[in-house]
Amino acid sequence: MARFIEFPWGEESLKISVPDTWRILGELKPRSVPTIADPAAACAEALSNPIAASRLSQRALSGKRVVAVVDDHSRPTPVAEFLQPVMNELLAAGATAESIQILIATGVHRQSRLDEVEKKLGRALMDAHPWRCHDASDSDSLREVGITARGTKVVLNRLLTEADLIVCVGAIEPHLLLGFGGGLKMLIPGCAAAETIGKNHMQGVDPDNFDYVGTVGDRSPMRQDLEEGASLLKKDVFIVNVAMNEQARAAAFFCGDPIIAQRQGEKFVLEISRQEVPEQADVVVANSFPMDADLRQSVKCIGNSLYACKPGGVLLAFARSIHGLGEMPLAKKTLPYPVMRTLLKVIGKNRVLSLVEKAKKGEPVEEVFIGHFGLQMLRRNHLGIFSDSRLLPEDIGRKMGLARSFNKTESIMDWAASKAPSSATVWVFPSGGSTFASFGNGR
Repeated sequence: MARFIEFPWGEESLKISVPDTWRILGELKPRSVPTIADPAAACAEALSNPIAASRLSQRALSGKRVVAVVDDHSRPTPVAEFLQPVMNELLAAGATAESIQILIATGVHRQSRLDEVEKKLGRALMDAHPWRCHDASDSDSLREVGITARGTKVVLNRLLTEADLIVCVGAIEPHLLLGFGGGLKMLIPGCAAAETIGKNHMQGVDPDNFDYVGTVGDRSPMRQDLEEGASLLKKDVFIVNVAMNEQARAAAFFCGDPIIAQRQGEKFVLEISRQEVPEQADVVVANSFPMDADLRQSVKCIGNSLYACKPGGVLLAFARSIHGLGEMPLAKKTLPYPVMRTLLKVIGKNRVLSLVEKAKKGEPVEEVFIGHFGLQMLRRNHLGIFSDSRLLPEDIGRKMGLARSFNKTESIMDWAASKAPSSATVWVFPSGGSTFASFGNGR
């Protein structure tokens, strides 16, 4: 008798048939946390008692320039539900609607469309305040502020260098390089130059530890670097971080000092998102929800679930990819999947970075990071990606070179069955975009 796995897929669900002989060890989901009924009221309450910082409303902002940095269309953060209380605090301190500039932290992502900005901010706030999207390649809008101890030249959006107060509004969620997103990540990489973003992403690139998901505090080299880089601004920075539950709805707010409030939020999200596995499985099935925006965001679900899978096992990403590729770089030339995997095994983990640097010579540094991360995963595991997005190229698998791609659930499961033992064990991540696995690595 056929058995099925079922998980969220947009407004519907996706049903996947698995072989009868496979043993499903269980589903790994974020721990249940109730949705806040009134996010605006909850945010206002957190703003009234900020962590290690004075209230925004108690600051003298008359005649001052304020920049409110919010995350972009690639993140599911429901900013429109709680941004108004932030603005109320700023207005109470003497700021005017015109003096509060909203800067959308796109990093090297594409510019947000008007409809995406409206969804992110809400029509009323979009009309009430000047806003713009960051452009990482527009030299006229960028200013250098210094160099970090790790050698990252910090070039940031000019609005930040001119501001008297910066308010970062975003979410704390598992992140493959930072441990957790949120906090000063809104500034670097969110509002940095492409060169700064690339250099920062290369921090911590290591053959033995290329996945930092769930690392709390400054134990992530990338977070160390970006927090130092943001400090070079020498500006007053206040964060408004939301932690989300499995439904990608607001569950808690952490507002105040950009380091102390961030660390408290990380510990909260760690308790929600981390799933310790007693044993690694032959196959991991990971759904991209709630990080469904595009392929670049969606495939993070297999990085999050990496440690639930045995070395040599099969990692499957069910990547909804609503907007297609996103900013996922595609190789101009690549080897066939089996040849690439064999080559990686032959050269070993320590030589993967040099291979990528040669192949990506002259290309942006961030592409070197992405290539290294992907190839280290491919060296460790078989990688398969399913997506039914019509916005992805038909030959996406060949162009990526890092994974086999499929647009039918039957096809990807047949392929997985050909790579796994007949009596394979399986872990399932229904919300792989917000859940990460820990197995004997302290994360």
